[in-house]
Amino acid sequence: VRVFTPTSSIPVDFKRQGSNAERTIRMRPVDDISLFNKKGGFKVSMQNGVAGHGFKYDVKPTEQVRIRLQDISKGKYHYFVSLEDSARIKNPADSTRGQAVTDVQILNLTSAVTEIASPFRTQAELKADTFPFGVIETYHRTAQQNVGGQAVADLMYTTNPRHSSINHQLAAGSFTVAPHFQSTLRAVSSFDDAIQTSIDGRRSFWGPAHSASGKDQLPFFEIPRQPLLSLAALQHADFASSTFSAANQFANSWASAYLAAGKTGMVKSGVTATPIYDHCYLTNEALWDGFFFSGAAPRLQPAATGKPSTAWKSPIASVERSIEQVLKEFVADPLAKPLGNSRMQLRKGGLTDDALVKNLLDPAGCTRIASHLTVDGAFNVNSTDVDAWTAVLAGLRGEKFEVEGGSSPSSELTGFPRFRYPTGSANDNWNGFRTLNDSQVRSFAENLVKEIRLRGPFLSLAEFVNRRVEESGLGRCGAIQAAIDAGKLNDSAKQAAFSTANYPADAKNNIIADTGVGIPGYLTQADVLQSLAPVITCRSDTFTIRGYGEAKDAAGKVLARSWCEAVVQRTPDFVDATNAPDAAIGSITAINQTFGRRFEIISFRRIANAEIQ
Repeated sequence: VRVFTPTSSIPVDFKRQGSNAERTIRMRPVDDISLFNKKGGFKVSMQNGVAGHGFKYDVKPTEQVRIRLQDISKGKYHYFVSLEDSARIKNPADSTRGQAVTDVQILNLTSAVTEIASPFRTQAELKADTFPFGVIETYHRTAQQNVGGQAVADLMYTTNPRHSSINHQLAAGSFTVAPHFQSTLRAVSSFDDAIQTSIDGRRSFWGPAHSASGKDQLPFFEIPRQPLLSLAALQHADFASSTFSAANQFANSWASAYLAAGKTGMVKSGVTATPIYDHCYLTNEALWDGFFFSGAAPRLQPAATGKPSTAWKSPIASVERSIEQVLKEFVADPLAKPLGNSRMQLRKGGLTDDALVKNLLDPAGCTRIASHLTVDGAFNVNSTDVDAWTAVLAGLRGEKFEVEGGSSPSSELTGFPRFRYPTGSANDNWNGFRTLNDSQVRSFAENLVKEIRLRGPFLSLAEFVNRRVEESGLGRCGAIQAAIDAGKLNDSAKQAAFSTANYPADAKNNIIADTGVGIPGYLTQADVLQSLAPVITCRSDTFTIRGYGEAKDAAGKVLARSWCEAVVQRTPDFVDATNAPDAAIGSITAINQTFGRRFEIISFRRIANAEIQ
């Protein structure tokens, strides 16, 4: 949580009706406490205000004065708080604009505190130093600490804190700002009361609280340092069109806090019709069954950390092995040189090594690679075998992985890291990752099988991941999340209840009203899918078929019996080889439209009588 301070220690006259450049304070991050600047910012004159009145008074050495500020607006006025990147306002003419980091619109500002006043100060004190007596602040509320009499709020579950536009008009409900943002007037007596920082002044606090009982580093989202291997890693991508969505949309499937559970979208009526979407449901529907990560990607080496002032001069990463090299080595010797996901097995499809590599390096290679890969040990999500699900869910039991500032869990625990390179310690709610013991994994599997029996069979992965679009318990979340909740696996990560008073009436029943939902220590469906996504499927492609035959005499007496077993596997090839395996379904022949893919017998054996008995 970085602290920024004005670059200049000379106050700038605030020109209310001036250009953007004249109403902008340039800021810089604080590197150490000596750079915390308390003298810059705007200077707002008390003379010649908008209405042309004000006063001027010279304080005498024998006098004391205090400043008092009242909020008399009574909710009449709106205002904006903007944080903009350094590309904004490049010249006084305002002809070039950059990107807003945050634009917060406050509608009809009303403050819990309507009047603040400073202590009495002498002329000598006023000359000696700059001192605060209050703040008008707009801030992201915390999970545990009330600030200025304002309640705590959800951090990541019903809101998307990364979105730059925070406007109450983008969702239904009666918010004046947004569920997670608050604006208020607050009295302070020192800069420490206005903002608390770490000892070096570089960081402030958030998460549990804005005070030192909060956290100054909170790893909530991952920036990939290596090519992705799991589709569920896209939970860190910001797909939402507004702040009114879960922070991690993809692979989660909570019912929207702004729509009835029986809807995935609507147009909010009003002066301006505003569309509202269930981003979780729609992104899952769009991506799960059409895409996957093969691991056929270049091998990258992140650049060494340099000085922030010169970091832009250096490349972000270097390529250790190009995509061409990766593919050539994999095709030549798939066992010795596997892809990033080693579960992906090569299927040449009758092509020579050179032809196959050329085929995959073409611009359309990404659409062809699926026809040359099979998954070693794919798992059908329609399984209702508790033992099988226990084994799959415990796939990372005792596995070692790189952890920033911590270590892998013990050999008796199963990790569910949200990041490919997780941080902190196991089960640290604010700077860590979740683990489950064997008993919890077993309970998880049992509850998941119950959900599958209620909801299945699933005809697509999107259907398995998504909630039902209906006004029932099945419409609140997806099957995996429902199983997590049924086992109370997140009780230790819960923080405090938050009010749902301003949320739309038809969506309130969708909400888990706890501020800890979605924080790092809270196990989510997307966390579980992070390790499962590369191997799950909604159908089986390999089947065991057994046959029986017998010979009888004229009287019908059985003279001989025989049993046999064949293992058959669906292949990427169509029955009619006229069409390439990657051909669009709408363009294939009538035979292929009817019969689909070709099956191959991969093993056949006679079964001995003793085995049958």
